[in-house]
Amino acid sequence: MNGKFISTAILATLLVGSNAFASLARLAVMGTEPFFTSSVTVNAVNGSLWYDDDYNVFYNPAYVNDYKNYATMNKGLEGGFFKSEFENYVYGLYVNRNGGASFGNVNTNTSIMAPGFSTLGNYIGSATVLNVQRPYDFFIGGDTGLKWGAHLAWAYNRNQMAGNSNSNSGSAEITARYWHADLGAEVMGFEPFVGLTFLTNYQNNTASQASTAALSEFTGGFRYKYENWTPYFMYHKWRQGGVNNNTMVTQLQTRHNIWGIGVSHDAKLADGVHFIKNVGAWLNAVQDDNGTGFGPSNSTTTVDGQSVPSANQNFTDYVIPVNIALEAEAASWLVLRAGATVDFINDRKYNTSNSNANASPAPITNANQSLAGRVAIRMGSTLKFGKLHIDSAFGNGAATTTGAENLDTSSTGFDGQLFALMSASYHW
Repeated sequence: MNGKFISTAILATLLVGSNAFASLARLAVMGTEPFFTSSVTVNAVNGSLWYDDDYNVFYNPAYVNDYKNYATMNKGLEGGFFKSEFENYVYGLYVNRNGGASFGNVNTNTSIMAPGFSTLGNYIGSATVLNVQRPYDFFIGGDTGLKWGAHLAWAYNRNQMAGNSNSNSGSAEITARYWHADLGAEVMGFEPFVGLTFLTNYQNNTASQASTAALSEFTGGFRYKYENWTPYFMYHKWRQGGVNNNTMVTQLQTRHNIWGIGVSHDAKLADGVHFIKNVGAWLNAVQDDNGTGFGPSNSTTTVDGQSVPSANQNFTDYVIPVNIALEAEAASWLVLRAGATVDFINDRKYNTSNSNANASPAPITNANQSLAGRVAIRMGSTLKFGKLHIDSAFGNGAATTTGAENLDTSSTGFDGQLFALMSASYHW
């Protein structure tokens, strides 16, 4: 009986942090922008366009001015710090973003995308996959009449041992590198941002594996804060391609062009209680050389005397997400939060599913398909111990088949790992 009472008391304590700062656990509960899937998975931005969160610095680095003298650690994944200098300036360093477990892929719990190539093997055939390692993110910002910020991300990997026992042979070298930069500002409620991935490539000189790949991205957009309203707009162009010189001469590519608009409203229901609503509209135009679509997955055509995949996909996704989130300071030492994300509409229209007109079945055009989309209802908390805050997302901490923590099980208990995501942050 005493054991049950103690467990009940502990759980009540957890269910009854300041929420100005945040974590991956908060993003997972509150909700983020949609992600889109072809033969790869691509997100819109890293962070949230419809509410304030410290992770938003990864698309608009001007926000470093709002998170000075702050350190954060996400358990088992990543962390960093931001520190002010000379009152009007701030710098920061962040390491191992997205944990380094699946570079270039999107974590389906948070819609956060790791730096690097996505599903690199799609583009280099049988060549050895080499992902970038240990990404570093550098920030600098200032408040000189307007708030501004700059962000530079870098990751690298090199292997001169692949496929060759002679470690001094440069002919057996494989390299992968990632560079990304962002600029942003805050002025009179207007918050523009722009980002670019550049000089990001994979090069394999190993005998019988000669291949290359490249990744490029462009992101641009803005938020505008007017009283409790935040309208936003963004565009994200993502393109990855590669050539395996030993089997084909035509470059395979996947291209996403993502447009998004939306508006959110933050209503203060009581002291320390905020109710945030968001509705958006997203369009994603895709050209995917690796897609199978409705056509035969092994269909091929001949280009320059080489056999290459012909099952190209050209399609457009239409998504209307609806989000609601509630954050409440239940006590001076405790914040509770809950969030619901529902894709009200998530449809795909195929323009061309197979580029080989002689294939069987024949190409299908103007075909529509309803996608499952996202449905998530989640809860979490922040425990505050002075300037130290512990954020959590409730769920089953056991890894799923994709390696992500399962936040969407209906059961919660200490025997089922109550905290699926956890982070610590300190403010000084």
